[in-house]
Amino acid sequence: MSDSLKIKNTFSEQYTLIIDSDIKAVNVHMTSRSQLRWDFTVLKINEDHIEIKIILLDHILLEANNPLIKEVAALTNAFSRLYNELYLKVNTEGKVTEVLNMNIIRSKWKQTRAEMEKIAEINPDIKNAIVLNDNIFEDETKLMEGIQNNEFFLMYFNKIYGRKIPGNYKGNALNFFNSANVHWSFDLKNISNPLLSSDEMIVEISGEPSVLLNIGFYNRAYIQFSNQIDVSKLETALQEKGIYRVDQYTGRIIEASLTREEIADPENLYTKLKYTFYSDEIFKYKMSNEHNTANS
Repeated sequence: MSDSLKIKNTFSEQYTLIIDSDIKAVNVHMTSRSQLRWDFTVLKINEDHIEIKIILLDHILLEANNPLIKEVAALTNAFSRLYNELYLKVNTEGKVTEVLNMNIIRSKWKQTRAEMEKIAEINPDIKNAIVLNDNIFEDETKLMEGIQNNEFFLMYFNKIYGRKIPGNYKGNALNFFNSANVHWSFDLKNISNPLLSSDEMIVEISGEPSVLLNIGFYNRAYIQFSNQIDVSKLETALQEKGIYRVDQYTGRIIEASLTREEIADPENLYTKLKYTFYSDEIFKYKMSNEHNTANS
């Protein structure tokens, strides 16, 4: 019998996310590992929405093979402080419907903008970033989109809530180079595991394009590389796979992993992303095990 997964009870939890990325863009190869930590609280539960608070505790670049990654990470960190304290309403699927601390977020942007304007006198590229963010922070819909695309939402509310399990659904989303829309098909399965307690469940997600990728997709997705490779000869493999371990009483995620791969050319053009997500109990257990192994 299928049933939809929901957050049913209030709770507070700290989470750690490790992101491993391996990206080859013809003559540029970038690998990195980063770590983010959040404090996540479900404050209120209503029939059609929940109120949540998300506080970003940490955002660290652990490894990088390319100086450009470090530059991008520094700029990302400067902007992430604008979203480091979020008080939101989300629907049963985890889509943001209202930002409840908009005044605080906008006041942070005002301070950051003043700092950036000083830098813009030396670096004109910063002016474009100021204009872009002015548009986002003035428009609540754009701001909600920006929040929805951050790493916490990407990992936590990634297609499992508010949907029938087992079940299948289709929807439009970008490819992993973020350059073209794809019509996806996702399967959700409830996996049994005799080692788990009866209060827990495991949900498996697998996604792939629901229709054949056509020449329009290839031209849109890889136009920036068309002067370096023959786009017409690419055969892209696109897939997303995830496993979520969930506490059924609250709907709280205990741990999860997600892989996203777009391989247009195994040698020259691909992006491979791996996300590993731990609640604090699991993270502490993992760290303790690694410490004991290192000292044995």
